[in-house]
Amino acid sequence: MVEVLASLAAIGCGLVLLMWRMQRRLLDDPAPETGDALPGISILKPLHGVDPGLEHNLESFLELDYPDYELILGIQDPADPAVDIARRFVARSGSVPVQVVVGDARIGFNPKVNNLAGMLARARHDVLWISDANVAVRRETLRSMVGHLLEPGIGLVTSLIRGVGGHGPGGVLEAVQLNTFVMGGVATATTVFGRVAAVGKSMLLRRSDLERIGGFAVLGRYLAEDQVCAELLDEAGREVVVSGPPVDNVLGALSVRQFVDRHLRWARIRRHMAPWGYAAELLTNPVPAALLLVAVDPGIGSAAVFATVMTVLSGVARSSERRLGVRRSLWRYPIIEIARGLLVTILWPVPFLSRTVTWRGSTFRIGRRTWLEPYVDGWDGGDEPAAHEVTV
Repeated sequence: MVEVLASLAAIGCGLVLLMWRMQRRLLDDPAPETGDALPGISILKPLHGVDPGLEHNLESFLELDYPDYELILGIQDPADPAVDIARRFVARSGSVPVQVVVGDARIGFNPKVNNLAGMLARARHDVLWISDANVAVRRETLRSMVGHLLEPGIGLVTSLIRGVGGHGPGGVLEAVQLNTFVMGGVATATTVFGRVAAVGKSMLLRRSDLERIGGFAVLGRYLAEDQVCAELLDEAGREVVVSGPPVDNVLGALSVRQFVDRHLRWARIRRHMAPWGYAAELLTNPVPAALLLVAVDPGIGSAAVFATVMTVLSGVARSSERRLGVRRSLWRYPIIEIARGLLVTILWPVPFLSRTVTWRGSTFRIGRRTWLEPYVDGWDGGDEPAAHEVTV
């Protein structure tokens, strides 16, 4: 028992260090140079409610180092408070063309995709940048992503996500989770295992490639429309790449319950997109093994293993966040890592036991690839169609 727990702790530390190394490598990967012939970009930004820092997030898109782009803000409900913010934003948008689209296309169960479909009809350009409301960007972000998209064979460019502005216990946990496990996991999945990965908070693609995989009408039937989009493009022979410069996910104040809800939604997505990969995630968390080791064998050797685990986790988290420009007191990291490690372990089996998710007032059950069905008693859990027709 002692040897098994010590081995699990060592494996976990090794995987954490691997993810950290791949994350640093991807962050340091230079973007391709862009010439003067740059395509026009339509930025599709779905709004729902007032996200933390929403006005600041929107304003960051007015300062992009890019010659030709427009910003389209989509809001489904005319009574949404985001409507007033969007209209005030248009009044001070300056030379950047901004449209506000109220309403949606109602083409599927995914409300975000319905919103995007409504905006797409108003987009002037062939290249689309999908960006969530809680995202802020730097001046160079779009040019860097376009540099990747212009390379031969590229169908989609997504971004690493940096967690910033997290307050309260849930906000701190979410920020560290994004800046270590999520970012490191995306980097490792793409560079080591050759899997495609996309995060819908920032995705750049051509309208023609979106139509190639069936458009928003297909993606609107999935919870994880971003990852499904990436996988369908990959199956159609279009490469998916991750752009190193991260965009900011502005978190605001979150409770532990909100962290748990967000984590479970993402965990259910990963479990239904890649069941074996999700199962293996347990190995990347050495905290439970280290704590159990100390409990069953409270000696110097076990204490040394626990101290090593906490040193590795705290050091990786601090290094990752410093590299991303996020600064926290060193003494906080062991507390954060123990709390995060225990919570993630407790929540890990839930996606295997529950296929139900509540989203914006509607309840769904999810099948393979996060295929959505409205929840009704007695539903048999039917999965997605066997295949979509994809034009190669």
